[in-house]
Amino acid sequence: METVWRAAGLDRLTGRVEKVSADDSGVVIQTRYSAADTARWVSVEENWQVSGGELWLRVDIVPSTGWDIIWPRVGVRLDLPGSVDGASWFGTGPRESYPDSMRATLVGRYSAGIDELAVPYAKPQESGHRSAVRSLELQDSGSPWLQFNAFPDSRGRLPGFTLSRYTAQEISAAAHPHELPASQGSYLYLDAAQHGLGSRACGPDVWPDYALRPEARSLTFRITAAG
Repeated sequence: METVWRAAGLDRLTGRVEKVSADDSGVVIQTRYSAADTARWVSVEENWQVSGGELWLRVDIVPSTGWDIIWPRVGVRLDLPGSVDGASWFGTGPRESYPDSMRATLVGRYSAGIDELAVPYAKPQESGHRSAVRSLELQDSGSPWLQFNAFPDSRGRLPGFTLSRYTAQEISAAAHPHELPASQGSYLYLDAAQHGLGSRACGPDVWPDYALRPEARSLTFRITAAG
């Protein structure tokens, strides 16, 4: 799938802000993401609102027509300070979980440092996703910092998260762990959906039921100070 994703330009998406509107309670930002030489795109609307002293975020992600490939994920990335070094969450755990690897996890309350969340593979690759998250608390220098309370979408689906010292692009570009660049921050991926893992290294690809086909998805969070 990596070859297909690169050919579609998913590793080099760029965003163009198309509209920004604001009032006393919040701001709405509409951005279109696409690769430079493709006709396919994804529209992302961020709706940031303050209500009762709480910050709410709703993200609506809508693909254009013409997508004929499987996607790796659907979600957003938040770039955070490098001092963000751990997470506590209520969702599946304690290990990572993807659509086709849920049986080794249980829903509960868990916590881990940022380096414990990723799997140290011999070749850096996607890892560390936790599914079906109800709440997520980030830690800054070991202390509670920011809390995300997640709300299910219209079909009752909950998001997942990945917290990493590296972006997906940095991980993909490294053939060995020592080739990863010096970390410039911490990166929180909030995903409405993920493609399955499959077992192509020693068996079949992702089962069709766990393949992520392009579709509109939404994310809703209440964001407050933790502690």
